[in-house]
Amino acid sequence: MRPSPALLALLSATLVIAGCASSRPSPRVSFLGDGVFKSPTARDAEAYCRNFGAPLRYLDPKGVREPVGEVTYRCD
Repeated sequence: MRPSPALLALLSATLVIAGCASSRPSPRVSFLGDGVFKSPTARDAEAYCRNFGAPLRYLDPKGVREPVGEVTYRCD
């Protein structure tokens, strides 16, 4: 029994879509405990909190609007 061309096309399309969906880079996050996280950049921190739709709150009292370098934060 030969598989139908339509079935093969559907299977190929499914594999391509699954491969694209899983190839997205994940944000780099370290869990410090008690809901506190650390990331190497502010962009990684924003990307991580965006996954949950939670607002980002920086915990470093530097007073800098967009921190440069490693950041400590919470996703509230």
